[in-house]
Amino acid sequence: GVRIVRACAGHHNSLLVDADGGVHACGMAWRGQLGLGDEISRHVPIRVSALSSERVVGTALSSRALAVTSEGHAYSWGGVSAALGLGHSELVAGHSMLNERVVGV
Repeated sequence: GVRIVRACAGHHNSLLVDADGGVHACGMAWRGQLGLGDEISRHVPIRVSALSSERVVGTALSSRALAVTSEGHAYSWGGVSAALGLGHSELVAGHSMLNERVVGV
């Protein structure tokens, strides 16, 4: 099985990070908070394939989701992009890399 080393929970969803830095998501996804490219809620954790080439070291979750990689890249998804730090207020269905590099978590 998959060994989970970190978990964070929002009001209606959860993000799990496995030992290899993969992200898994479950819960409600009405604005794409699971990062699976759709708005289908999942009761069982599903690996977020859009981040499969990254090693995630930290996550945060509320009405939007954030992931930070070992290289200092920050990704955000779910909800409107103004809340995601993207500088506009359109709904974003996929993952967006933020322009700033994260130097510490």
